[in-house]
Amino acid sequence: MKKNIQYLFAAILLGLTFTSCGDGFLSRDPYGSTITQAQFEKLANQLEGSMRGIYSMMYAVSDHDEFGKRSIDMYGDLMCGDMALTSYTYGWFYTDEQLQGRTGRTSYIWSYYYGMLHNVNAVLKSAQGGEAASADNVIKRIGSYGLPTVVHKGKDEVIYYTIDAKGDTLATYTESEALVANCYAQALTMRGYIYSNLVMMYCDESKKVPDFSKEKRLPLYTESNMDDTQPLASTAEVYQQIESDLTTAVDYFAAFSEVKRTSKLTVDASVAYGILAYSYLNKGRPGSYGMEDTKSYTNARDYAQLAITNSSATILPRASLYETGFNNVSNVSWMWGQDVTVETAGGLASWFGQCDIHSYSYAWSGDTKAIDENLFEQIAGTEEVDGRPNHPFDGRQYWFNDGSQNSKYKLCPDGKFFSAANPTSTKADDIDREWLSDNVFMRIESMYLIAAEACYRLNDDAEAIKYLTAITDERIATGMESEYATYKSGLNHSNLLAEIEYNWRVEMWGEGYGLMTFRRLCAEVQGNKDRHRGANHSANGGSTITPGNDYVFQMPANEGTYNPNINQ
Repeated sequence: MKKNIQYLFAAILLGLTFTSCGDGFLSRDPYGSTITQAQFEKLANQLEGSMRGIYSMMYAVSDHDEFGKRSIDMYGDLMCGDMALTSYTYGWFYTDEQLQGRTGRTSYIWSYYYGMLHNVNAVLKSAQGGEAASADNVIKRIGSYGLPTVVHKGKDEVIYYTIDAKGDTLATYTESEALVANCYAQALTMRGYIYSNLVMMYCDESKKVPDFSKEKRLPLYTESNMDDTQPLASTAEVYQQIESDLTTAVDYFAAFSEVKRTSKLTVDASVAYGILAYSYLNKGRPGSYGMEDTKSYTNARDYAQLAITNSSATILPRASLYETGFNNVSNVSWMWGQDVTVETAGGLASWFGQCDIHSYSYAWSGDTKAIDENLFEQIAGTEEVDGRPNHPFDGRQYWFNDGSQNSKYKLCPDGKFFSAANPTSTKADDIDREWLSDNVFMRIESMYLIAAEACYRLNDDAEAIKYLTAITDERIATGMESEYATYKSGLNHSNLLAEIEYNWRVEMWGEGYGLMTFRRLCAEVQGNKDRHRGANHSANGGSTITPGNDYVFQMPANEGTYNPNINQ
């Protein structure tokens, strides 16, 4: 991969990140086999600054339709049709509505994740003393210097990469050592997260029996090869890296648990478990594909449960269903998110700048984004759509504008997402013009859905129903308790997967899960029938869409030119 592609975002981040740590951070000590105690203590602060710069990429703005993770969430949700661009004046996101995102968005997505990856690898390399991991700089005994080894539960001693202090002044455990180890764990988590997203975007699992060992989709960069172009690795190799990074990360988080998380923007063990769980769920291959991937589904279930037990987040309660606006990082269900400040607000180039009708936004002024009409009918409609039952007991129907006050905003998500500064009015004099609403990256409800789906695949319907209804118990509309009780008592293996898919689409609407839910479940739930887009789409309204390669992003066309090793 040529530097002008791989490092497009890396160059930006280096300016944001390492200037706060002093010029030339990556070119100065500690390098080599020994470092001083003073250098080591300074390293902890530098790595923290570097990690803050990496997190800033989650919401870095390039354009009004390119503002980091939440814009990428929109690409997928529009592509699968769960989000509809119902009208447009300015043209932002219209190519996604037209189903052209797999080629039109690929350069941004590719450079976004690989740019972030380069900086993550730089942190990992720095945490190891500036050297690539090798036999010469791995400490092979617990309680040594730098980053000590930790023991993986249920296994023999596992050796992890470490700063090779070789008898220098780091013989005793220090607070700085713990901070470096925690930053190391955060960086590993972010690398696992990056590759997990790249696999979801660029790897096609739609074949009847996907052979991950043969499918070559992505170049694999780590701290040991970050400065050289790499050939395509197999999907199996990428998954192996994801699993290795994230399991190592949670071991370090556990070994240095005295370092407390101070912000929901930073990742921790619960987030690492969550990324692992979702990766295993998407890796799984159902029996209808010709083979049952019980190991992946077992891991998805177990890691989702670990994410739940290791997180302080709880399912958003019924009493708060219409009060949060998903606009505040203190929301009890948020595991990972960004506290938007005046300094970090993206303005119009943000989720709320694109989607909130109560902010000065494109949605307010003409580019309305709404829930797909057919999906909404499954929540509260009176007629079945594509043979799917309705859910009139579901209080989440009120997450979306019914259009009675202003038909222009019909089915916009102003009950789920709205500005805290202006939760109701759409008058020009009232709307929020500060854009300080926060960004959500992971919620605990997704872990319950992962566990429910994995348990279904493992033929454990009772557990699947338990995880699913932990959410739906808190989503009952007022006065519909009897109807919900009837629904709940009727859940069984024949309808359970459809209900899990429905809850992925409704509960996590607008949070970036729509595309993978579509690719993973649609054909099976629909009985191998096409899904119909609602009539409220400004492009392709009423058309049929079928999971397949058309919903997998293409590698940028010029990547092979810039990286000749890709064609090997």
